[in-house]
Amino acid sequence: MPESSPITIRPYRFGDERALLGLFQNAFGRPTTEDHWRWKLKQQPSAVENVWLAVFDDKPVFQYAGIPTRFWLSQTPASTMVSVDTMTAPEFRRRGLLTQVAGRVYAEWRERGIAFVIGLPNEKWGSRASALGWQALFPLQWLVRPLRPEAILARRLNVPFLREATFPAAMWNRFLKGRVRRDPRVTTEPILHAGDAFDEFWDSCKAEWMFSTVRDRAWVDWRFLSSPTHAYQLTLARRDGKPSGYCVHSLTSTQGRTSANLVELFVARTDYATRDTLLSELIESLLALKAEALFTLAVPGTPPCSWLRRVGFFPRHAFSVQLVPLSAELPMAAMHDPNHWNLTGADFDVI
Repeated sequence: MPESSPITIRPYRFGDERALLGLFQNAFGRPTTEDHWRWKLKQQPSAVENVWLAVFDDKPVFQYAGIPTRFWLSQTPASTMVSVDTMTAPEFRRRGLLTQVAGRVYAEWRERGIAFVIGLPNEKWGSRASALGWQALFPLQWLVRPLRPEAILARRLNVPFLREATFPAAMWNRFLKGRVRRDPRVTTEPILHAGDAFDEFWDSCKAEWMFSTVRDRAWVDWRFLSSPTHAYQLTLARRDGKPSGYCVHSLTSTQGRTSANLVELFVARTDYATRDTLLSELIESLLALKAEALFTLAVPGTPPCSWLRRVGFFPRHAFSVQLVPLSAELPMAAMHDPNHWNLTGADFDVI
């Protein structure tokens, strides 16, 4: 590397995103769009710069970024970051850029009042994660609920005619139907624009959790309804006219097969009627579309995960949810207990 062209670390400047699209392609082997980059990293308000770069010859060769997130921390609002899209140009790997840039960024964020950084560091980080202060909290696990087991078996066994057998799906879904029962007092409606009902619902139940992303109207509208690349479908539930929860799902079609992701199902802790009604209606709608499976993410050992297992979801691989404490006042002992958290896959960018 020429002495005349040292690597410099600096915050994002307007226009960098055009070069960062190429860096993303080189680092991850798939494309992204400028609209998606802006939605993900620049649409949420932030009092501190959330995207930092390492630059060589005026070209970004490394990005460290966080999604600015308003957080409910021990009944008090706080500012946090969700770590996403850490990427290095292949020819600049193994040069210590993660350690250099992230270390500087954490110092900046700490000074500016960011309480913590949370994320799903992958195995490529190796020992650098612990060196940077990342602490493992608990796992976040993929679960799958078969909807048409005959279609899944036909593909795995390479026996196409099994796809036409309806008896396995009928028996499987009838067996589980009694475990998720609709409550006639709960009504649902599709939502295209988040309104005051989401603020009302968040205010009604936020005290139930010590730790949660602020799931109000603004967050719901950004996370699910303004994404330029994901078609999320949002359903609001009401009981006796008052908002009692919501459900978000997306559809995926590959080679003629349809599956779905349950991105989020958010209700008060003990509102089993709304929870069951939302899931029951979702499963019925997916069966009408002949979807093969429903995927979601949950924290093992928590009541929501136990409920999902009871209604037919099976465990798959897991991520490690980790956190970098920046504030000295964080209640770390409590934060290692997943039952204090309202946390789903929607808090990250994996679903």
